[in-house]
Amino acid sequence: MRTLMTCIALLGLVGLAATPAQADRQLTREEKSSIRSAMKDAQCSGGKMEFDDGKFEVDNAKCQDGKRYDLTFDRNFKMTGKELEDNKYYGSGRYNKRDNRRDTY
Repeated sequence: MRTLMTCIALLGLVGLAATPAQADRQLTREEKSSIRSAMKDAQCSGGKMEFDDGKFEVDNAKCQDGKRYDLTFDRNFKMTGKELEDNKYYGSGRYNKRDNRRDTY
C-alpha cells in the first residue's frame, strides 16, 4: 500500500512539472490599439506584443533610430522601459563596404 501511494505521489509531481506555465496571454484588440498608439508616440513600430507579469511587453520593436528595442508598458499604457535589443542574433542585413561580404554576427 505504501508503494502504491508513493507511485501515485510521484506521478502527480511529474504531471505538475509537465504542465506549461501560462505567464503571458494574448492581447485584446483594445489593448493592441492602445499599445500601438503609445509606440507611435515613442516613434517605434512593429514587434511582438504580449501581457506578462502584470505588464505589457513588445519584443523587437523598431524605433526611429533604426535599432530594435524591447519595450515595456504599465497597465495604463505608459512606457516604463526601453531596452536595446542585442542585434547579434538578428544581423544588420548590410554589406561590409570594405570587402563586400555580408555581416555575419
